[in-house]
Amino acid sequence: MNNYRNSFNIEEALIGVILFSLPISYGLNSLAIAVATIFFLHGTIKKRNFKNLIIYYTSFIFFLAQFVSYIYSDNKVEAGVKLALYLPFLLIPISFSYLSINKITLNTNKIFKYLFYGTLLILVYGSLRFLYDVIFVGERYDYGRAVALLLKYIPHHVYMSMFILISIYAILVGQIDFGKNKKSIFITPFLYLFLILLGSRMAILLGVFVLPIFLFKRLKGKKEYKKFVLFGGVFSLIILIVGLSNDFVLDKIIYSYYDLLNIPTKEKPFLGVSYRQQVWYTVVDLIYQSPFWGYGIGDVQEVLNNSYENSDIKGLNAHNQYFQFILNYGIFISLVLFFLTFRVIKQCNINKQSILFFSWLILLFFCLSESILNRQWGVVLFALILNFSIYSQNKSLTINE
Repeated sequence: MNNYRNSFNIEEALIGVILFSLPISYGLNSLAIAVATIFFLHGTIKKRNFKNLIIYYTSFIFFLAQFVSYIYSDNKVEAGVKLALYLPFLLIPISFSYLSINKITLNTNKIFKYLFYGTLLILVYGSLRFLYDVIFVGERYDYGRAVALLLKYIPHHVYMSMFILISIYAILVGQIDFGKNKKSIFITPFLYLFLILLGSRMAILLGVFVLPIFLFKRLKGKKEYKKFVLFGGVFSLIILIVGLSNDFVLDKIIYSYYDLLNIPTKEKPFLGVSYRQQVWYTVVDLIYQSPFWGYGIGDVQEVLNNSYENSDIKGLNAHNQYFQFILNYGIFISLVLFFLTFRVIKQCNINKQSILFFSWLILLFFCLSESILNRQWGVVLFALILNFSIYSQNKSLTINE
């Protein structure tokens, strides 16, 4: 691996700002994507070289699937909104195609450090607004109200958890592999604590098991392996204990365990697991009714709402991205998307692109319990990681990590 480049790289900054702005604001993120697209498209037009766009056909196919679903949707207004949501799959490849044409090498760790800074900034802002509301407005913050109050100022806890996990891993890999990010690593415990307090059960599972496994694997063979493991393990345990001392988070985990094992309880304060079970039973039934063509992106939510027996879950999406694809497009198109995506992920693993591969695992795990591509946070993160992965696999490039 080459050493970090110290000179400012405008191309790197434009890609990085897309990640930086993602946790902060939809509008700012859309502007960042637009500016990057215009800059890179202008450069591509000047060179009159569009042939490298074909490399990113997987991203274009995601947009094409959405467009086909738009065509056979009856509710064109809703379908149009969802089609526009998938524009990053059409725009982001333009940026990476320019980089491929000009053989410009990006530093993966630097790119994802932008996400770290954006995540940190929105958490600080959210925390300050939280404190203001508690101290000066008199908002209640007991039990689950604290998380609800914080979420008024930061992204949905599922997406925020994804940003935190990827940011922590990118920062620690920079320190382990290159001795960089020395100041930033002191902030990772702050992020890890927020990960626990946000209360996403999937995020806690990944933060407690998957993240340490990846870090231990990365540490193998390093001179200070034992030191890292000892101090990192003890420190993480302390943070975990502090985080789980919050009654809301602990109860959420305990009652999820009761739900999964069908253990009867006097009360059910958290319905996430049972709601998902009801949603998934309905989804599976709908897939059986129309397995080949799905229901169209404009009509699928109405179909779901009409099929839910429990009125409390009306308005909920499939809460599983794999099911959501099949409901939207049918099984044939979905299988194509699954195949193309897993081929890219497999190549990431073969090429030892650890940050990208870890990011993919985070996305895939969250896809089990959430329809993550129903919001801009998920679409942009997915599209950028997809195109970054394809770019990094271009044999004419050597990507620093």
